[in-house]
Amino acid sequence: MIFSTPAPYSENRLSEMLARNAEWAGQITAQDPEYFKRLSAGQSPAFTVISCCDSRADPNTLLQSNLGELFVYKNVANQAGLNDLSLQTAIQFSIDSLKVKHLLVFGHHNCGGVRIALGLHAGGAPGDWLEGVRELAHDHQLFNPASPEQANQNVDKLCELNVIQQVRLAALSPAVNAAWGRGEPVAVGGLVYSLSTGRVIDLDCTIRSRAEIDERCFSAMKAICAKYN
Repeated sequence: MIFSTPAPYSENRLSEMLARNAEWAGQITAQDPEYFKRLSAGQSPAFTVISCCDSRADPNTLLQSNLGELFVYKNVANQAGLNDLSLQTAIQFSIDSLKVKHLLVFGHHNCGGVRIALGLHAGGAPGDWLEGVRELAHDHQLFNPASPEQANQNVDKLCELNVIQQVRLAALSPAVNAAWGRGEPVAVGGLVYSLSTGRVIDLDCTIRSRAEIDERCFSAMKAICAKYN
């Protein structure tokens, strides 16, 4: 399937999208009359994905997954805050009810939230939501770049570091630790999507026990810093 550049908004866009949906549903039903009946019977996704709201970085499309394969939670800059009750409820539901065994933090390069945190997005203010991203940028001295090229590189570097930070937080979530306490083989990992190439990259930070959290995250962040320096 070849994707085209999204057309500008018009009053007819919603009607056009609904028409495309009807066409798609008809094609699926013609190929497999029982498909939607099976899908409506329940879900058993393979992964829980914490991703960004960015319209260009949809995990289902980029990973070419089927409906029902990914349990996706989205917010600005793919944050996995321990105080985010909505997210923590989603993680608990996915592990306890859907029996998901693998969580993924799915970030992407040139993230608008990360650019706001670095003060590089006109009209944007970081607020409390992105405070952790700003602290991460301070820790890695990513403010005050020497050139526009350096600024863009810092954004992508921080996007990747942020994924590792959120993997760490996801691994500290009560539901994940409760599952580990029960002996369940739950894993937490991180991916980043390159907008310029279309490729999704595994950041090699997968955690399978509480004892691995610090070592795996430190090693992954070290590798990212070496790549960008």
